[in-house]
Amino acid sequence: MAELAALAVLLGLARLAGAAAARLGQPAVLGEILCGVALAPAARLLPAPVGATLTALAQLGLVLFLFAAGAHLAPSLTAARLKATVVPALGATLVPLGLGALLAVWLARRHAPGGTGPFVVFVAAAMTVTALPVLARILADRGLLAADAGRRALGAAAVTDVTAWLLLIGAAFSRHGWFATSSLPVVLGLAALPVVARGRFGRRIGRLAPGSATAVLVALACAAAAVTAAAGLHPAIGAFFAGAVLGRAVPILDPAALVTPAGSLLAPLYFVLAGRAVDLGQLDAALAAEIAAVVAVAVLGKGGGAYLGARLGGVAPHPAGVFAVLMNTRGVTELVFAGIGLGLGVIDRALYTAMVVMALVTTAMTGPLLTRLSPQREGV
Repeated sequence: MAELAALAVLLGLARLAGAAAARLGQPAVLGEILCGVALAPAARLLPAPVGATLTALAQLGLVLFLFAAGAHLAPSLTAARLKATVVPALGATLVPLGLGALLAVWLARRHAPGGTGPFVVFVAAAMTVTALPVLARILADRGLLAADAGRRALGAAAVTDVTAWLLLIGAAFSRHGWFATSSLPVVLGLAALPVVARGRFGRRIGRLAPGSATAVLVALACAAAAVTAAAGLHPAIGAFFAGAVLGRAVPILDPAALVTPAGSLLAPLYFVLAGRAVDLGQLDAALAAEIAAVVAVAVLGKGGGAYLGARLGGVAPHPAGVFAVLMNTRGVTELVFAGIGLGLGVIDRALYTAMVVMALVTTAMTGPLLTRLSPQREGV
């Protein structure tokens, strides 16, 4: 009973906070994270069994959210779309990657519990992230999905996010050892998934009724998550990979649309608990300076790199500015990244706090900056 009461209260408060953020023109996740930060002192007083149950439900919400995000990313991974955005995407990937690596070398002396190598790879990857699901929602709300700006941003976001996830997997493997005996089955299993999905098994899934298909997709998402978790990696990695594979293998089912409702129910719980992990009690002058540096490098690296790449790709100044603003959208993907890094022991709680602040700031910037640029829509 206590678990159900706590779940009802947290989900209710998360929805209220998300609705309040939406009324202010911000993504709902912004309110959900701030709700978690505000509730942190009370949430830490929950009995251990209640906390464990809520964490398990939040983990399920994260797995389904990442599976849907991977499936949502799959349509952007076409040769035509990626070719058209290769130069802007390189700018939006390589510049933040390089600046993030330099920042990580400076931060490693205080915040790298798992060693400098995995830490540098993780921070560099975190600087390249663009939240594709949030970006797609912003473009849809502003009628830009079919515009050049929308197609350019989605294609480039696909490149940067695939790069970031591959680097994250590399950081996870290097943290736990490339030659760990548990890693080989994971590599073989993930490599076999595209083959299986495009074979008879995938065709059978494509013929299922929506209810049965949803149950199968949820089971596959959880199975992929369990496989990576068993190898010492984060379960979200397997869920994301499975979503990306199945999104391309059985597009007729639209896996993202089928799984999103289930993920949307529990995902706010994950973001509230993510806010609970933010520890402002450690805030001092040194950490405040590091948070400012993380935010500055994130904005300048991603925005500046995207603008430079777009200009080198022949995009006019104003559309290049719109592209830079869109690519700087970190959203929930950055929060998931930070949570994975903390769970893997690659970063400590202080840097996790800095990453959450950066995600909130960059997400909050997107709407006002796009509104400011909107009067000059010509050429977008």
